[in-house]
Amino acid sequence: MIKLIDVHKAFDGQKVLDGVNLEVPKDKIMVIVGASGVGKSVLLKHMIGLMKPDKGKIVVDGVDLSALSPLELVEIRKKFGMLFQGCALFDSLNVCDNVAFPLREHSNLSSSEIKAKVDEMLAIVGLEGICHKMPSDLSGGMKKRVALARAIILQPQIMLYDEPTTGLDPIMTESVDNLILDMQQKLDITSVVISHDIASAFRIADQIAMIDNGKIIVSGTSAEFAASNDPVVMKFIGRK
Repeated sequence: MIKLIDVHKAFDGQKVLDGVNLEVPKDKIMVIVGASGVGKSVLLKHMIGLMKPDKGKIVVDGVDLSALSPLELVEIRKKFGMLFQGCALFDSLNVCDNVAFPLREHSNLSSSEIKAKVDEMLAIVGLEGICHKMPSDLSGGMKKRVALARAIILQPQIMLYDEPTTGLDPIMTESVDNLILDMQQKLDITSVVISHDIASAFRIADQIAMIDNGKIIVSGTSAEFAASNDPVVMKFIGRK
């Protein structure tokens, strides 16, 4: 579904991505792990076309992003939903209006049709009956669910999750992991999860890739990743 081919990116002469090669399989969950500051989020932004590589190609569903016009790039982004690390809810809008925002921007649905879709998405993430609450009234886990409802309302083919469990306690982390798995089963989509939480990665991943020094050093199934003899991987997962 997504291919990164020899992707390079530097900021002020500092290499962040140094020849990344990666294939994200269709309708699977791929978790990309690595230490803080190694370029995981930069990689994610390249996948959705928010950043352009200095060199290399990003191919989404057979389309080379670098060959697209700005208008064509907007269209390809409609294939994506994204759950931001900080949820990125609009503080001045209630839950209903937050979830409805993409439909109001990108569809011609009537108010009643939008309301029905919003109710459907909130039901999918297990949050019926909170439509008129404000983000400030919600717990961290509820905010994640509202943000996820907003991300899936345009029925994306690909979901991107940027550190979805950061700052959450172990119980809430497991709840978010279960939510990602539930979305995968209900929506049959391709998912890419950026994480530094290896326990979470093993819980949800079909495949795990690790980035270090600007390169993907290991990519494979969870079992293959756990069995890797790469010293960086072994240290990351706490295996001697």
